[in-house]
Formats: sequence, structure tokens, C-alpha cells
Amino acid sequence: MFKSRHRAAFAAVVCACLFSACDDTPDKAEGTAPAAPTKAPATKTAAIGADMVAAVSSSQASSAVGVHFALRATPTVNKALPVDLTIVPHRDFSSLTVHFDSQDGLAVTTGNPFGPKSGISNETPQTHQLVLLPTREGMFMVAATVETDSVEGNVTRVFSIPVIVIAAPAATPDAAPAAPAEPAAN
Repeated sequence: MFKSRHRAAFAAVVCACLFSACDDTPDKAEGTAPAAPTKAPATKTAAIGADMVAAVSSSQASSAVGVHFALRATPTVNKALPVDLTIVPHRDFSSLTVHFDSQDGLAVTTGNPFGPKSGISNETPQTHQLVLLPTREGMFMVAATVETDSVEGNVTRVFSIPVIVIAAPAATPDAAPAAPAEPAAN
């Protein structure tokens, strides 16, 4: 019974993908003029690193402030993991502070907290580096709690940064010692 539910869900997803892939645009043979190239809409986000991704928010918090991160190494057990962060305010704040909390198995070694910084301007990126130390394998979340103070009052927003830690590579055994040479026959 459980497998039939999976099959039905899979079929529904496949059908939705097929329907969304349908193209209702008229053929060029009908004599329609090609569409003029459109300019990409301007983004609200200030310039951030191309390799950075947005941290996940459980609410509409990213409309007021965005948190972007990039892991600078492969998350490996017992190996320091630098994390570059860019906090992008989408409005003016009189102060901004960020606290980082991790789960058991992933320790924040340096970079906690960020701020408080005062006089934060709209779309002015704030950069920060955090260093984590994974102590075991698994999937972990680092909670970035962003506290802002503005004319709206003091507001706290929480973002999640996922980190998947792998085991340290097995040490390669040293080469077997060479067998002692046999004495030469006289």
C-alpha cells in the first residue's frame, strides 16, 4: 500500500512537469514578430559573491534582511570549516547584531557574534567570517539569529545554514617495510 502511494505521487509529479513544459506560444510560421529581448529585472539584493547562496528563513524575514553564505572547504570531521557570510539589509537599521548557534556535533569556534553594528544603510552588504569545527558526520543546521533595531522597533529574524559533514578520509597505511636483503652467497 505504501509503495502505491509513492507511485501515485511520482505519477502526479511527472504529469505536472509535463503540463508545465507545454509551450502555448504561436509558431513562427504564423508570421508573428520575434519578441524583443527583455532586460532582466533589477534585483533588490546588493552585490554578493557569485558562489554564495541564501540562508533559509522560516518566514518573510528575507524581505527586510538577507543572509548569504559560502562554505570555503568541504565540511569534514575534525577539520576547521571557514564560512564567509554577507548580511544584506533591505532597509535602514539603527543597529544590527547576528548570533550563531549550532547543534551538537558542529561547534562555532570563531566569529560569534557579529556586531552590534550601528547606522546600517539599505543595501549595504555587511561581511563576516565564521569558523566551524565539525566533530562528527551528519547533517547540521547553524541558526543565524539577526537582531535589528529600527523605527519599527527591535525585530529578531532567524535564518538556517545547512552543513553536511563527511567523515575524514582514512589515513593511507605506510608502505610495508621492505624485506631485508638476503646475504650474498660466497
